[in-house]
Amino acid sequence: MLQAMRSGTKSPIMKFFLLFLAGGFALWGVGDVTTGLIGGSDKAISASDESVSPRDVAMEFERTRRNYLPNSTVGEALQGGLLNEIMGAMSRDVLFRAENASLGLTVTREMQRDAIVNEGSFKDELGNFSEGRFMQTLANAGMSEVDYLRRVDGVLMREQLTGAMAVGARFDAASARIVAAYDQERRRVRLTSFPVLPESIAAPTAAELDAYFVENKSAYDAPELRSATIASISADMIASNLEIDDIKIAAAFESRIDEFSTPETRNIRQMVFDDKAAAETALSRVAAGDDFAAVAADMLQWTEADTDLGTVTKSALDPVLADVAFTVATGTPAGPVETAFGHHILIVDKIIEGGAAELADVKEKIIQTLRTEESINLLYDKANEFEDALGSGATLGEAVAKVGGSIVEINNVSRNGLDIDGNPVASDDADLIQDSAVLDLIWSSELNETSVIQEGGDDMFFAVRVTAQTPQKERSLDEVRNRAIADWKLVQAIKQAKASADAAAKANNDTGEISDPFRRNGLGLDHQAAGLIAKSAFDQPVGKSSVIETGNEAIAVKTVDIVAAKDADIDETSQVVVEVMNNALREDMLNMVLLSLSEKHDLQLNVAPVEQILVGSQQ
Repeated sequence: MLQAMRSGTKSPIMKFFLLFLAGGFALWGVGDVTTGLIGGSDKAISASDESVSPRDVAMEFERTRRNYLPNSTVGEALQGGLLNEIMGAMSRDVLFRAENASLGLTVTREMQRDAIVNEGSFKDELGNFSEGRFMQTLANAGMSEVDYLRRVDGVLMREQLTGAMAVGARFDAASARIVAAYDQERRRVRLTSFPVLPESIAAPTAAELDAYFVENKSAYDAPELRSATIASISADMIASNLEIDDIKIAAAFESRIDEFSTPETRNIRQMVFDDKAAAETALSRVAAGDDFAAVAADMLQWTEADTDLGTVTKSALDPVLADVAFTVATGTPAGPVETAFGHHILIVDKIIEGGAAELADVKEKIIQTLRTEESINLLYDKANEFEDALGSGATLGEAVAKVGGSIVEINNVSRNGLDIDGNPVASDDADLIQDSAVLDLIWSSELNETSVIQEGGDDMFFAVRVTAQTPQKERSLDEVRNRAIADWKLVQAIKQAKASADAAAKANNDTGEISDPFRRNGLGLDHQAAGLIAKSAFDQPVGKSSVIETGNEAIAVKTVDIVAAKDADIDETSQVVVEVMNNALREDMLNMVLLSLSEKHDLQLNVAPVEQILVGSQQ
């Protein structure tokens, strides 16, 4: 996921906008190039006199998790390495700040403005900078304008340090065209399919089945199996029995009133001038009765669409601009208001009043939320009670009954969580086996001993008692006869389909359907085996046939035609190739610079206090 977001972002500013997902410890390892991970708990990252606090890192972690991994918990994101990504990226920023400070480099307001207004992601359909899009993008990312400007500063200062080196790192355009032409070339094929139909195969004779079983006997061995009793208590179990009284519901509603309220919005138009005097002139003209759109067209050459900021909330605007926009009356021009983009003149066309929700409308949502919150809080108490009961001599069933949990029996499960025939365990409670922590404990516990309590997934604690174990053993044909017959039929059906496809390929016939042109990766071919078909088509000359197998069918693939890439496609793809290769070259050079700076400025990383904050936030 992180790599997909990283490679999908093209422009330099937006690359940095998501840079906290593109860094990681891969550059330095964990302590390999730095002087160590030892540092005061007030600094998560430090280099020379520059530093980032554990709280700032934790906030960045949470913002990233909420925006890009909304379905993951803090624990899951930590386990997945997100904190490493965050700290690695923020370490880059700290190193560049330290180097900029030592060299005395600065970023001017004009440099900030140029970087933002030239960012393609903030432009409208006509290619003009749109402040509305800018603010919406920041709002979607949970980032303030100040935060973003700080990030832009980091990019611009980094470019000052590495820009000169990057100028000489250019990928050859002619080579890019060769790569593009190769990549964009397409093929057409004629596909003749022969389905695998085990049901059409007659049952084997006794001799055939005996011979097949002897040849494949080991495939039918019974694996080592265990049966176990699993006792568990989860937040869901607790929540289902929780009664939430009206006092708590009312209190939650009042404390979260903003969450349920609709904020006031306003339809706003604006003009933005670099020069304050020009802004004051525009304000005077509008105040004197000139049409707002006409003044914008005259003084800025803006269209009406350019002036339209849209329907916005107060929180979506720059705070200085918002204070004016949400106090002025409709139809009254206001300004000039200075922001990083210049001097604004604005007018409010319409006010859409906000309003609070009625308790009755959100009561069920509040109840569900309170149940979830309270059940998670109670879960740890219940887990302690569960543990204490076991420690005092209670049986597994007695202990879990005391805390309102459940107890289930799982019979004959393998180390892989499968049954004796390699199929998923068939049981109403088989989902427990899908939790790797449960399965691991079943196979690491002693026979007939109750395990210690462990934490599983989905807010659950559990303990197990292994009740039986059977070793791996050979099985006779009589024990697996039905399975062996089905397998034999499948093998024969595959052979039959393959023989038919081989005959068709040898005859090089033209009985199948011709496909649409497709690329080397199978793109453009509507078939579940597109990748296999594409490989065959591009590995053989026009007019030749080969055979592929999918398990469901055997297919004779005849390459019918080579479709050369169009010049326009080559031009477009070669530009992408050049951009990707140049970015890779620049990234390599940037990494070399960062390696040097990490030693020069004594980079220190201290993960522990950040983890303490994040883990503490869950409790």
